[in-house]
Amino acid sequence: MLINIPAFVKVGGAFLGMLALYQFGMPLGFSILIWAALLALWSGAGLAGLHYQASSFLMPQNYLLIAAIFLLLFFTEALSATGKMKRTIDALTEWFSSKRLLLSGLPALVGLLPMPGGALFSAPLVASVDAHQEITPAHKAAINYWFRHIWEYWWPLYPGVLLSVRYSGLPLAIFFLVQMPFTFAAILGGYFFILRGVKKETAGRPQAARLDIQSAGSTLIPIGLLVIVSIVGSMLLPRIGVDTELASLAAMIVGLVMGLAVIFNGNGVAFKTSLHMLRTKNTWFMMVLILGIQAFSGILKCPLHKAAALTLVSQMQNEFMAMGIPILFVMAIIPFISGAVTGVAFGFVGASFPIVFALIGHNQPLHIVIATTVFAYGCGYVGMILSPVHVCLVVTNEYFKTGLFSTYRYIVVPALIVFATCLVMSSLYYLF
Repeated sequence: MLINIPAFVKVGGAFLGMLALYQFGMPLGFSILIWAALLALWSGAGLAGLHYQASSFLMPQNYLLIAAIFLLLFFTEALSATGKMKRTIDALTEWFSSKRLLLSGLPALVGLLPMPGGALFSAPLVASVDAHQEITPAHKAAINYWFRHIWEYWWPLYPGVLLSVRYSGLPLAIFFLVQMPFTFAAILGGYFFILRGVKKETAGRPQAARLDIQSAGSTLIPIGLLVIVSIVGSMLLPRIGVDTELASLAAMIVGLVMGLAVIFNGNGVAFKTSLHMLRTKNTWFMMVLILGIQAFSGILKCPLHKAAALTLVSQMQNEFMAMGIPILFVMAIIPFISGAVTGVAFGFVGASFPIVFALIGHNQPLHIVIATTVFAYGCGYVGMILSPVHVCLVVTNEYFKTGLFSTYRYIVVPALIVFATCLVMSSLYYLF
């Protein structure tokens, strides 16, 4: 009887089950791994489904993804351990004199370096700009939180972005281009609905100093090298026969290695310090998360019968069509719920993208894949940025001693602008 339950109930049950375990305190990666294994048995594939999942780990695009995510975590740790990020922030703080630019620019600069609860790192910087207490705590919390995340739609240092590239199959350069308008929408929304009430200048603030180019470039040079190598490599490698998906991952890995070489040049002590990340739970939880996502994606694509090309996803598509449920609605609500429940980008991407891209099927035209990527990411992002369990939102409110709903008052409208941008962009990409 359990095997004959509709496929959408099985997948939906597994999806809700993994989110429930996560809410009860289990790391997201372990939650996904457990339910991926249970879904393999529940699907009717049985032990063959478990074997299919295990074999998926040996696919080049999967083990290269694991390597890229690990190097990405090491890269961000290295920038922090060497003090390069702090030197860059100090140099830019002395250079700018505009209060609005500093209030928004400092958390945005910190946002270039993804870290758990990174808003807590930028919160004291925002507070220092408002030395005369001209802005309410809730307003400062909203500024810090919103501008901390304006890059997370496309910036390649974010694991969620790398996962999106992996599961959309888009070349890295194209992914950047189609996702960048989100950042402009977030900046405009933040300016008109969060920053406009702030004075342009602060009374008594000293004159801006000359930019210390060497200090400013200490972070920007290795990051710039990483981005350039990743983009160029993802464009050139397919021309010599490398698969597009593999090209993006391989180029990213090469860029990370070159960036790390620049960071550690003449600083071997910092290399040893950065290796301490191997002792932290968050590093290994991230690795388990990647394995869980790959296992979950594997069972969605696993053939359920040897004689027919039937999968859980093809079953769901047939069931939705029979019931008249728009697949577009499913593709919106799953990422949104994932974002709201997990509060992290790699959480909503990992939990929802395997389902979303399996629903549209393989070998879709490029414009369909682009439209789907933008739509699913935008819906997931809105859920994430409004999530009450988003760590950055929690620590920002704690730092500024303000309430959740006081901060929401400032960020809801900018979030709706991001959602409207998502609808417009995905429609345009779909049509053209």
